[in-house]
Amino acid sequence: MKRRAAIAAEVLLTALLAAFLAAKGAAGQSAVTLQKSVALVAAPIYLSPDPASARVGAVRPGEAVGVQSSAGNFVQVFTGVSGWMRNQGLVRLNNPQAPELIFGAAVGLEDQAESSAGQQQAALDAARLYLAIYDNFPQANRAAEALYRGAEIRWEISLDEMPKRRTPSERQFPNHDELRRVTGKYPATPWAARAAYQLLIEHFTCGDWVSKPECVGKEADTYHDYVKKYPNGPATARAAYDAVYREAIAWTLYSATGPHHDSGKAAEYQRAVASDAAAMSRLYAGTDWAAQAVFVAFTVGEGMPMTVPATPPLGGP
Repeated sequence: MKRRAAIAAEVLLTALLAAFLAAKGAAGQSAVTLQKSVALVAAPIYLSPDPASARVGAVRPGEAVGVQSSAGNFVQVFTGVSGWMRNQGLVRLNNPQAPELIFGAAVGLEDQAESSAGQQQAALDAARLYLAIYDNFPQANRAAEALYRGAEIRWEISLDEMPKRRTPSERQFPNHDELRRVTGKYPATPWAARAAYQLLIEHFTCGDWVSKPECVGKEADTYHDYVKKYPNGPATARAAYDAVYREAIAWTLYSATGPHHDSGKAAEYQRAVASDAAAMSRLYAGTDWAAQAVFVAFTVGEGMPMTVPATPPLGGP
């Protein structure tokens, strides 16, 4: 809920800034030039160009800031509220280094979030900065990566905040529009492949492999489809192993005695494990995923059943 409120606030601020610019133009106030900027750091906004004056607001990293005028080392700004802030930590969008400066600030905050416990605010600030690059410089060299990294941070945080469900079949997932935008706007990039792999999790809501072995086969097919679509992606070797692992689990379930025993399907999955593991040795030689696939194929070839997890993993082995 907090996350959705924060996103709504960002949208409102952007809309207000646009409305302010439109109003200036409509009123014929061409003497006032509003420089579009992005905040790189958090900073207070004061009523007047004096830090002793009342605070009327604040900016967070990545927020759009319109700079109106200056007074000493202060600038008059509009960010949904009008006020004054120190002329520090703002990058004007006409600065040729703006995308790199914004990206650098985002990386620093993301590192801070990963190295310190409870630094969700740093992560959200990093995401906002990354997305500011895509919003303002969609053709920049780092735009695809920035869009992915910002979207991925927000997705992961929202996923952690989703309510727990009694069964995986009731599982809900966050809005995926930002990650989908990566695959739509930059389809031939490694970042599109990463985003698509991230979203595979939405296919895994079976919840019980033992009573529903057909689910395991469907999940393996999902990974195979991903490998076909992104044959050279940064997550492709892992996805290929994800498929081999599930094929081995399917072989285990169909080989076992009980209501789901099926010697024909067991033989089919045994052949698939051997064939797909061999392909991984050729295509992804030297990777951990290829080595694990070879080990899984050896295990199945020896007739040793795989350990079936009590709770199926949400993506990945």
